[in-house]
This record gives sequence, structure tokens and C-alpha cells, in this order.
Amino acid sequence: MTGHKRTKLLATLGPASARPEVLDAMIAAGLDAVRLNFSHGTHEAHAANFAMVRAAAARAGRPIAILQDLQGPKIRIGKVKDGGIDVPTGSTLTITTHELEGDAGRVSTTYAALPRDVRPGLRILLDEGRLCVEVREIHGEDVVCDVIDGGRLSSNKGLSVPGATLTAAAMTDRDRDDARFGLGLGVDLVALSFVRRASDVTDLRQLMTSLGRVVPIIAKIEKPQAIENLDEIVAVADGVMVARGDLGVEVSLEMIPAHQKHIIARANRAGKLVITATQMLESMTDNPIPTRAEVTDVANAILDGSDAVMLSGETAVGKYPVETVRRMAAIARTTEETLYPFGERVRDAVEPGAPGSTSRDDFACVAAHLAASATHEIDVAAIVCLTRTGRTAMLLSDERPRAPIVALTADPSVQRWLALYWGVVPHLTDQLPDLPRLLAWAAAALPAAGLAGPGDTVVSVLGGDTAPGATHSVRIATLGAEP
Repeated sequence: MTGHKRTKLLATLGPASARPEVLDAMIAAGLDAVRLNFSHGTHEAHAANFAMVRAAAARAGRPIAILQDLQGPKIRIGKVKDGGIDVPTGSTLTITTHELEGDAGRVSTTYAALPRDVRPGLRILLDEGRLCVEVREIHGEDVVCDVIDGGRLSSNKGLSVPGATLTAAAMTDRDRDDARFGLGLGVDLVALSFVRRASDVTDLRQLMTSLGRVVPIIAKIEKPQAIENLDEIVAVADGVMVARGDLGVEVSLEMIPAHQKHIIARANRAGKLVITATQMLESMTDNPIPTRAEVTDVANAILDGSDAVMLSGETAVGKYPVETVRRMAAIARTTEETLYPFGERVRDAVEPGAPGSTSRDDFACVAAHLAASATHEIDVAAIVCLTRTGRTAMLLSDERPRAPIVALTADPSVQRWLALYWGVVPHLTDQLPDLPRLLAWAAAALPAAGLAGPGDTVVSVLGGDTAPGATHSVRIATLGAEP
């Protein structure tokens, strides 16, 4: 359908956008999901923003997914005198785990294990790599460093050690408390920062299970160890985020494009959600139009296979949050209409009898493939599917059909997180109808939503998970025609 955007837009809520009128305008401009960044703000502020998003979604009449982003073991320096100090190139800087106010030549860190995890010769990056020091020697709580690239160092700036295996767990006590709070609020997905191994993801899922509410987990790939263990992480996570900010500090900048393509490809092949993030339209934090390079970057992330692209500071603290969303939506639509390779399945096909496959997997995949294939043979306005768990819609999304995937579900939580999947337009129903009633629903609802009209062809898919005894069914029909 002309003008229909398949790639989803995720934006971070912050002081610039956490107002009802701004949020309403962002949703109207094409926003599909909101990120609550738990690295900043209080629980009370996040609760207010959560309620604001739910109210805005109700006004817009469509689901807006809410992603809780946990801070993770972000390693920072402590407070420094007057909020900032000069660290000259060629000087000595001691980083200590002893709590103190930093001054010339000496700063503290919040990471107690730093003296144990580093060794002489390793380089430590401060403030996203703007400053670089090299470890000379270690004395108890003190890590004595030579300053390779100096500069101005402010309070609470990040600290990273490329090449070191830090022993900090992916979830801190604060993260566990934040996760309990977010799950209690009702967030739709949770992003886990600084994932290094599969057990980091399963630890969070175990916490969710103990709390009685399990939602999709998005593993943020921003450490070299995560790239080394990528397949095992992808296998246990519900999705991944290509978190290019911290990843760009941990690996050489020249490798970011290669890592991005590799991460997206591996997640695509496993049928997992992919979000590409960080500095996508960074210049629009201060300017009303993006750079040509940023436009190309967004387009390439879409062509790489991203389900969603994310805005961070651009909408959290930027001057033009609504225009940024509008611009990103326009880039997505234009890229899809002019360049997108529709019909190229991104997920690896399930081979019958392969280890871990079941007849249910085989039938579901075949039904999705048949439905999507029909859209390339005939002019189809929409694919309409029934799904209880969201799986049928997810499999259809992996087929990358040109027609929108209208997913009908009785579960509000499934409806909301499906809003992040490529090409999926989720709708809520009181109960899942059978195939004839599904076509009747489509004839009434699709014209009202501007997705199809009388006489248009639709492909309907009934998922085998919709009801006890249900089977996978695919049907091609014309809206308004007698069944």
C-alpha cells in the first residue's frame, strides 16, 4: 500500500518529548514505540511517562510499545572538583576505587573490581573515548595511568577498558530493582545492557519468572564478548539491539559497519527482532534537518534487515523531536518504496526433522511462506492473520512481504510488542474468530483503517496456536465477495 511504513520507529522519551502534545505529534508522525531509559530519571518520573504513553496510545487508537532499557553495569568515574577538571596529555592520572572528589591527577570510579580486572599496558577510555590513558601500575585500590590523549573530564563520565574481561555482572542490584518496578508498571519489553553471554539473558528471564511476568528481552550488543558469543545470545534472547554507542568505544570505529551487518544477519536468520540504535539522526539534536550521511545510515540499517530503528538524544533532549520522527519515517518509507528487496526471507527456513524443529514449526513456517508468496504473484492489499502468541505474525514478518501484515490478537500485551515487528499492524479483538469471521472482520475493519477496500484481495492466515484443535490455514479472498 502506498505510504505504508514497514520499518518501525522507536524513540527515547526525555525532557524534550515527555509532554502530551509532543508525544501525540510524534505518534502522528510515525512513532511505533517508546524507550524509557532507566540510566536517568526516578521511578516516579518513569511511572508518569509510562502513563503518558498509554494515554497517548489510547488517543491515537493504536498500540505503542514501551521498552524499558536497564542501565547495566555502566562504569563511571565519580564526582570531580567544580564539575570538571583538566587532564593534560603526558601527565599521570590515578583512578582509585576509594570514594573521593576528583582533582588534578586523581579521580575515583564506581567500579570496585577495576584494579583486579586491568593490567599494565591496557588502555582505559574515558568519556566515550574522548580521553585515553594507559595503565602503568596497580597499587591496591589505585590504578596509575599515563595520559595518552588528554582533555577536559567532567563528573560521572563513562569508563571502558577495551580488551579487558570485566567481571561485573550484566545486571546490578539497581537493575534488578528497576526491572521489578518496570514489570510492575507493565512495560512491554525489557532491554538488557552490556550483555556478554547467554546466561546474562537467562538470569533476567529467571527474575521475570520469579516475579510472575515474563516479557520479551532485547539483548543489547555493545561488548566484544557479545559479538564472540553472538549466536548463543541470539538463541536465548527475543531480540537484539545493535547498540553502536558503547560498541564504538569497545571496538575500532572502522569495524562498526561490519559488526552491524553481522549482528543483524545472525538475528534475522534466527527470526529474532532487531533494533539498530545510536546517533542515527544525531545532528537533529540541534538542527532541523539531518546530514546526508545520517540519511544514508538510516537507509542502510533498514536495508541490512532492521525491524526497527531507534532515536536517543534526538528525541530525549533534542530541539526537534517531532520533526526527527517525521524525517526518520520519511526515510523509511522512501527506502522501502525505492530500494527494499521485498520477498527475500530473512529467517533461515526450518528444515523438517532438523534438530529442535517440530511439526508445529514446519506447518507455521510453511503457512507464512505460502501467504507471503501469494503477495508476489498477485496484487494483495493486506495479509490478515490470527495469532494468540504473536508467532504467526512474527513468521510472516520474517518473509518480508510487500503487503502489510494485519495481526489480530486477543492479548493486549502481544498487540503492543508486535508493534515493533517489521511490517506488522497489530489489532486487538475480544476473541479470536474462525476463518469466515476473520474475513468479515477484514471487510469491515481494513477500509476503516485505510489498509484495503471493497474488491481488494487479502490473504488470510489462521495460526495453529489460536485455539485448541486449530490448524494452520491460508486463504485468498476478495473483500466484499461472498465466501
